[in-house]
Amino acid sequence: MNKALTFFSLLGFLFTFGQTDPVSLPYSNGFETEAEQNYWYKMNTGPGTPWEFTDETSTVYGPSQGQYYARAQSDFENGGSAWLITKGINIESGHKIALDFDYRSSLNTLFPVKLKVVLKKQPTPVLDNSTELWVNENIQINTYQNAHQTFEVPETGTYYLAFYFYPDPNLGYISLDNINLYEELCPKPVNVKAVPGQTTADISWESASIPDAGFEYVIKTPGTGIPTEAGTPAQGLSTTAHGLQPETQYELYVRSVCASGSIYGNWSSPVKFKTYPATTALPANLPYNESFEGDSHWTLLEPPVGKPWVKGDFDSGPGGLYGPSDGKYYLLHDDSENVSDAWVISRGINLPAGKEITLQFDYRSSQDEYYPQKMKVVVSKDPFPSANSVQLWNNDFIQSTTYNTANVTFTVPENGVYYLGYQTYSDANYGYVMFDNVKVSDKDSSPCEYILRLKDSEGDGWNYNTMSLFVNGDSIFTDITLPIGDILDFPFKINSGDAITTTWNGGSHSGWQTSYEILDSNGNVVGSESEQSISIPIIASCPNCAKPSNLKANYAQTTVDLTWDFLTQPGNGYEYAVQPAGTGTPSSGTAVGNTQVHVEGLSTDTIYEAYVRANCGEDTFSSWAGPVYFTTLPNPGSAVNLPYKYGFETDDQWITQSISRNNQWLIDSSYPAEGESHAIQNFNYYFDANSWYFSRGLNLQGGKEILIKFKYRSIGNDVPMSLSIANKAYAYVQKDNVIWSKNVSNDKYEEAIISFTPNSSGVYYLGFNSLAAKGTGALIDDVQVYMVGLPDPPECDYTCPANMTVTTNPGNIGAVVNYNLTFACEGTSTGVFSVLTEGLPSGAIFPVGETTVKHNLIFNGQIIDTCSFVVKVDDKLGTAENTKDNGLKYYPNPVVDNLTVKMNGDTIENIAIYNFAGSVVKSEKTNAKTANIDMKHLPAGVYIVNVRTSSNVKSFKVIKK
Repeated sequence: MNKALTFFSLLGFLFTFGQTDPVSLPYSNGFETEAEQNYWYKMNTGPGTPWEFTDETSTVYGPSQGQYYARAQSDFENGGSAWLITKGINIESGHKIALDFDYRSSLNTLFPVKLKVVLKKQPTPVLDNSTELWVNENIQINTYQNAHQTFEVPETGTYYLAFYFYPDPNLGYISLDNINLYEELCPKPVNVKAVPGQTTADISWESASIPDAGFEYVIKTPGTGIPTEAGTPAQGLSTTAHGLQPETQYELYVRSVCASGSIYGNWSSPVKFKTYPATTALPANLPYNESFEGDSHWTLLEPPVGKPWVKGDFDSGPGGLYGPSDGKYYLLHDDSENVSDAWVISRGINLPAGKEITLQFDYRSSQDEYYPQKMKVVVSKDPFPSANSVQLWNNDFIQSTTYNTANVTFTVPENGVYYLGYQTYSDANYGYVMFDNVKVSDKDSSPCEYILRLKDSEGDGWNYNTMSLFVNGDSIFTDITLPIGDILDFPFKINSGDAITTTWNGGSHSGWQTSYEILDSNGNVVGSESEQSISIPIIASCPNCAKPSNLKANYAQTTVDLTWDFLTQPGNGYEYAVQPAGTGTPSSGTAVGNTQVHVEGLSTDTIYEAYVRANCGEDTFSSWAGPVYFTTLPNPGSAVNLPYKYGFETDDQWITQSISRNNQWLIDSSYPAEGESHAIQNFNYYFDANSWYFSRGLNLQGGKEILIKFKYRSIGNDVPMSLSIANKAYAYVQKDNVIWSKNVSNDKYEEAIISFTPNSSGVYYLGFNSLAAKGTGALIDDVQVYMVGLPDPPECDYTCPANMTVTTNPGNIGAVVNYNLTFACEGTSTGVFSVLTEGLPSGAIFPVGETTVKHNLIFNGQIIDTCSFVVKVDDKLGTAENTKDNGLKYYPNPVVDNLTVKMNGDTIENIAIYNFAGSVVKSEKTNAKTANIDMKHLPAGVYIVNVRTSSNVKSFKVIKK
């Protein structure tokens, strides 16, 4: 018999048997009742098993809700071709129809199955003459997912919904439940997601459209069913829910609101999530070490799918699949059924901003290169997986069955409590991944500071003997020596439990006076030797409140800037003290929150001592760091104007500041460029230089370019020199204002010419710095500073006299007028001059009538201010013999050659003739009562004649023809 004919004959029988009257929308079927299970068409068009309705439950299949569901299985050899077709459903054209159903596979990513949903006019198990509504050929999640699809039919009629299962061989089951078909008047939210925190959840969804009334959501206890009450309003496609309980299971529903109170979309399928556990452990300080041997306070989060991380002591032995790096316990993850998505979160760790942090941990897999594991590490201020996290390390090919050590450095943007997150995302059935021995440390600081102190009782140094110091076998100081003097300290940073040893290397000859000490963080001697090694380790022990390290006093004339580093950051900041040297250890200090402080009010050229200590809270303080001694600087010479030239031939009040020992600048006569003297950085053979030489003050104008010229040379090669210029004469400010630098290797002078333009007007100081190595030095000579072009004029103003009127006796031709004209400038008035440009000077004889007086203030040929006023004198001029005050006679007037002047009573001592510019054009001493003045050589014009007697001064105006 023909097999195809027999098969389709059987189909015809099944179609006839299964037919019933069509149903109308809405249509819903969860397979829970006999009526819901009747009148389905279940057929195979090839090898495999057909669909079935069942209530069987296991880890690989089961219902979405209720008790029953539909299930089909992939055949071991042939896969499948199973059809599940609904009864007839009446659907009208012109309406948006929504299809909802739940589905899942039985296995994981390695076993994907395929499902297609089509709409047909006839319940036949073929794809011909059908409309595809939905398809997924990679169903690989073994928890229920919801499918939502909208469509319209071209014409009103009866339709059949067909579910076609067509897997490859031996890929497990497909499960189907909760089928709904309805007219969608308001869009249903899809792809709903909940990203939990500890007491919050970030919610998002998608929608075919966004209704004006927005959406609402409900978060409730799982298993309590679809919400019956109104939800919390939300606009847009995301929101954040607050007020949740930590470590609690919830169920989320979202629906659209097209018309509040009347038209709502269907609730989305429930999304289950669990908030993260509350953080209870106090944060740890650096360095932080975790080997999981005790209570680590790490949080092993429950993943949405699959297994969590576990802390275990199981060990399959050397070469086995799993075990610790050392000790007994470690963290392990195994997920043989699903793609991994498991997180473990560390306890909080206090991290400092801007410091380089080192993270180390040991990790391995259980299999070889054919089964690579995947793991990443993040850091975040959130104690749970968060979008705010920053990835530190990622390895998607972990294939070593022995432990490797990861070493990662990173920084954080601000001080605070941070959490490490370890996530595995390995493929299924790839075995185990594990890690152990997590270490977090700050590379720039350490829990506490110890000191290696070199000593010499004779004060002449170690005479070329050397030693080395080791911490945990690593060299910290190699072949160090005391070059000169009786004591020299070498601080070093260390952790509690570190082992300190030393090696005495010896030298050219024995030095019985040579010894050394090791001091702990509190200044106690914990080890000492004289010309011997320390082979039995000194085990370091750091206090809970470690003192600051690297205390520096950046001193000036009347101020000091203290800076220091913290080893373990204290909870309550620091205290500092600055006091006259010899005062002794302070009992308290001034509180400060930062690792630097600016102290004012000191006296110049005075020795001080500085201390700082950490405040760890609850009246707990570290020991004092210090004393650090310093001597404030003297003031440099007062400011002078440009141009400035100095060849070190005399003292010009330059000052020196040596940061290192015995390397001050001084004036010397050994190697002058010109003249007899020069400046030299006084080198020595024991210590490298860091020495500054500051000029006296220079008055500079903002925006005006200057040129700085000087000659320089070195003693020895590769001597680092620099020139800076700043408004302060001390190293802490000058070091950030370098305008020239060079490694100098010449024994003859060269000349440098540097341009500089100050931003603002003020007093500036040159700073010459030498960083010469021991045995070498720097020299300078012939320093010149001058301005390029003309300087800007100063701000100057006249105090201008008011207009004035002077009354003279009848018969006088004028009067002597004195006026007071002054000016003032902001700053210096050098180069500013007052010039009479019109009228007469003060003290001159002003003629009868009005005279305008005008003066200009001049700077470099530029008028910067003007003063103008009027002097008025009234009198009448005679034309023949004139008599004044019945004692003075003069004639003729006008005069051609000689003018005769007679005085009744008094003797005429002097006669002076002025032109109208105020200049004396003729002056004669007479000592007689009558004088004849020769005026024939004077130009024609009007003149003032000033007649002086022993008791009086009289003046008159004459006309010269």
